[in-house]
Amino acid sequence: MFTQWIEDCVVQRVSLRDGLVLDLDGYSELVISRPLRLTLPPVGDFPAEQVLIDPNRVAVHERPLLDLAGAVCTHARYGDDGALHLGFSRGHRIDVEADAHATAWELYGKRHGYMACLPR
Repeated sequence: MFTQWIEDCVVQRVSLRDGLVLDLDGYSELVISRPLRLTLPPVGDFPAEQVLIDPNRVAVHERPLLDLAGAVCTHARYGDDGALHLGFSRGHRIDVEADAHATAWELYGKRHGYMACLPR
């Protein structure tokens, strides 16, 4: 697993255009184009829950689950297989698997360059 430069960056804005877009401080942008597993933290008596979300077809009732603005990215790793694993300060996690037929995720950094999980 390799660490990304977006660790310790704050999510400035979340949008849904051509996938799930996380704009982070430090002029970085993460675009997730393939289905993702979103782990929601426990709240009160409710345990942690995992939800599968297609960022290209986000249902109205799923949109509030993606409110990560203001959270800090505390964990950002990718594996040799291209899977991306993110953790956030509020307890949310995002996991994106590689896709053999489409780009799964892309990370742009003004000061760091470009990184992506391209089709195999």
